[in-house]
Amino acid sequence: MDQKRPLTFTLFILRLFSGLVGGAAGTLALFIVYFLLNTVVPQADAEGPTSLAMFVVIIMTFVGTLVANTITGVMVTFMDNAKYFRRKTTILHIFIFNFILFFLTIPLYMLGASLDIVNGIAAVHFLLSAFISALIMEVIAGYEFSLLGIYSTALGMFVSIAIALAIMAAGVRPITIMFVAMPGVWFILQTVGGFAELIYDNFVKLYGVDFLNIQTDLGGDKEVESGEEEEDEEKEEE
Repeated sequence: MDQKRPLTFTLFILRLFSGLVGGAAGTLALFIVYFLLNTVVPQADAEGPTSLAMFVVIIMTFVGTLVANTITGVMVTFMDNAKYFRRKTTILHIFIFNFILFFLTIPLYMLGASLDIVNGIAAVHFLLSAFISALIMEVIAGYEFSLLGIYSTALGMFVSIAIALAIMAAGVRPITIMFVAMPGVWFILQTVGGFAELIYDNFVKLYGVDFLNIQTDLGGDKEVESGEEEEDEEKEEE
């Protein structure tokens, strides 16, 4: 059974930095696209927002999420190369997934436009893209230790959603939320994931039970498999 690399405090800080930088890069890309398209695409007419305004939101969200997730993935794989050593494969899958998600969300944006909830669809788009991108990183990092990454990423996403709901309930301006959403979500994902990994490393060191390792037999599956193999061998001998 392979040994998991321990998460040091330095690696933990570097991963937090990667999440902040990647999220900030995505936010910057989002606003660059907005200002570029805003000069050529009419946002509203006498009857209200135009249909092209939804197109601007879709492109903004896609470019912002793609940049944020890709830059974060690149930085994390460089900073924590001992764990995320399959850098090219990780970045390629993040890139492919974000393209697929972009096309899948287009019908949702159209539905959102009819219900006047386009901004909510954009928020769901980014949260889902960040969540799955983080899961891709954890799964590719190592089959044996992917469960820890899946659990910690899921916990980080729930914390992100809870904080987002609290901010919305507090009446924070949407423009402020837009500025902090991408770096904030990735910072939370890396923070929760880092703390979960640190706690788990100390648990394994203290009790010697690596129960989130895929190869750890918690339910007696290997005993069942070995018993079935013995029965098959006996039948073949007969």
